[in-house]
Amino acid sequence: MTLDRLLASPHTMLRKVALTPEVLACGLVALGTATATTRNEACRVHQIGSYDLPSACGGALMQPSAWITLRLRPSLLGAAVVAQDEVPTGSRPGAGVRSGAGAGAGAGALPSLSVFSRDGDLVHRVIVHSEEDAELLFGLGRSRGPSDVQLANVRLSSLGAVGWREGDQLAQLDAVFGEGARDRHAALTGRGAGAVREVRGAGRVGSSRRVDATLVAAVFEHLSSVGLPVCVGVPSSAVLQLSAGRVHLVERVGTLLVVSLGHGVVELDLAAVRSCLLVTSWGPHGPTSTLEVYDARSECVVVLTQLGIVGTGTHRAWEQILESLPAA
Repeated sequence: MTLDRLLASPHTMLRKVALTPEVLACGLVALGTATATTRNEACRVHQIGSYDLPSACGGALMQPSAWITLRLRPSLLGAAVVAQDEVPTGSRPGAGVRSGAGAGAGAGALPSLSVFSRDGDLVHRVIVHSEEDAELLFGLGRSRGPSDVQLANVRLSSLGAVGWREGDQLAQLDAVFGEGARDRHAALTGRGAGAVREVRGAGRVGSSRRVDATLVAAVFEHLSSVGLPVCVGVPSSAVLQLSAGRVHLVERVGTLLVVSLGHGVVELDLAAVRSCLLVTSWGPHGPTSTLEVYDARSECVVVLTQLGIVGTGTHRAWEQILESLPAA
């Protein structure tokens, strides 16, 4: 879905909103319970819950938990659209929501917020579940915004991303989406200028190697069978959504792999997966491995890793699983 296609669709109400990254972040945190979705061409993640304060590339990241965790690339964010569709009252969460200040939509309208990149691609979508949260969406760009103190505490636009070649695990995570992601992939696979296959030293990329991409489903299934928690990130061009926890269920529906973990659901089109990279970089527990999954365009569609402070046994078990993956 692109911005032009959405604006041309027959919704009951559409309103384009110009939001700064800071105002967007404050608006998301103010919501009670929402459904958050981030997707790319091969993978998407859904999570129902409340938003943690989104962070920006180059800044700190709170360890993902039950909260909806977003990592933003502010320079690539564009407009947002508040939309309502007419649905039968009571048929969906949030049905029966009032239309809000002068919106003019009928009963049973479900409000949503679609966030687009500066190129007009959908990068994140929010559906609210309550009357109070609907009012907040309707007020975006109209009502009084966050205070100067609140905006000063966010400061998303002022952060600069750390170069991935000298960066730690978090810098590698930031580098899998947005500008320069394909160049990094080429360098790590030895195809681009300044190819990097192994760099020694704390705070740098430790190593990268190709692994068998057909084993992605088996990795999720093994994590489920042993009860090992994992953090999964799904990037769009400007947003990375993270979901962490134990894998509760893994199911294959044709080529679609459906994974329920923590408080989220990840859907991966296995037919679109073309390659995987195992990248080791410096994390809180020392060298930490991340499984990066790529499509035919060499764009990262999902990552699996351990983020933040986890148990020593969890970290060791994770490293053993990824170390055992055969080369492509």
